Amino acid sequence: MEVSELRKAYASPGGGALEVLRGVSFALGAGEMLAVMGASGAGKSTLLHLLGGLDAADGGRARLGEIELTRAGGAQLARVRNEQVGFVFQFHHLLPDLSALENVALPLLVARRNPREARAAASAMLEAVGLGARASHRPGELSGGEQQRAAVARALVHAPRLVLADEPTGNLDARAGAEVAALLSTLARTRGAAVIVATHNEQLAAACDRTLFLKDGLLVEQL
Repeated sequence: MEVSELRKAYASPGGGALEVLRGVSFALGAGEMLAVMGASGAGKSTLLHLLGGLDAADGGRARLGEIELTRAGGAQLARVRNEQVGFVFQFHHLLPDLSALENVALPLLVARRNPREARAAASAMLEAVGLGARASHRPGELSGGEQQRAAVARALVHAPRLVLADEPTGNLDARAGAEVAALLSTLARTRGAAVIVATHNEQLAAACDRTLFLKDGLLVEQL
């Protein structure tokens, strides 16, 4: 992924514009894991939303492989989100009426993969995150750490080129958070995905290849 001079502003309640991102630039290779740290409200989630095609930038460029995300239309961005980007959020967002296996298989089914192949891939991913024996359980029957591991499996099941994780350990205790951090790091590297993690967790940041800090709308090496 290559990002150059990415900018985003929102209307301020008092009038005028609030500049959240003022020219963010960085590059990220396949299998590399980047932590983005910064104070609450610094714009970490905004950055992930722009890179995932969930919001539109006001200026600058973001490229994922050969795709110019900041110049893509709605239909192309929808395909990119479905096929090439995996999302992990602070809250797992698993569907409560589906089993862990069905939740993990869902991105493949949405992409119209063969149902048998989708279930097989989901089963393999659950084994990879240590939930093979819990595949038939619904989210309410899983612990918080298990739910988030299932969310990681869902984010990676379709072999995305980019994984965006927004405070993925923020709702977990220290032990469960460390397990999720280790899984995300290991699975991303073995599958060659570029990973960007927005976090306040220094332990999670330490598991990444490098850390950048978002301050005053810019990414810097250190505070």
